[in-house]
Amino acid sequence: MTAEELLERYAAGERDFSGVEIDFARFNDAKLSSINLSGAILFGAKLNRANLSRANLGSAWLEDANLCRANLSHAIVSEGILVESILIGADLSFVDLTECPLIDANFTRARLNGTILGIRPLLQGANLTDVDLSQSRIELPDGIEDHSIEGAIFCNTILPDGTKIISFP
Repeated sequence: MTAEELLERYAAGERDFSGVEIDFARFNDAKLSSINLSGAILFGAKLNRANLSRANLGSAWLEDANLCRANLSHAIVSEGILVESILIGADLSFVDLTECPLIDANFTRARLNGTILGIRPLLQGANLTDVDLSQSRIELPDGIEDHSIEGAIFCNTILPDGTKIISFP
């Protein structure tokens, strides 16, 4: 299936595209609210400004995807893969990201209100510049020294306990 075919079928009312494989797909500005892309492989997809609110992206592979300013509010992404993804300015409010590797992802200015990150989310090397985690559900038993966030970039980041980090490391 091509990205164009998926968009045509979505426009015709189809919503279930679970398991689809479209590498380097271009879905910039696409309106794909409530779509089911569970288990999909969308390596390197371009989803800038896409509306994926209430989408099911559980177990989807979105490694190296570009989701700048995308709306993923209320989406399910648990057990998906967002390694090295670009989420600058994305709305991740009330998104379930449990068991979702987020290594080297760029969350600069992303909204994470009510986002479920779970216990020790894999955020090694992630960029959390200008991110407020105070309303997120995240557990870091060892605080800022937790191995799950090793190498993460904190700049003007508000931690779950309300502490603001100006710059770390």
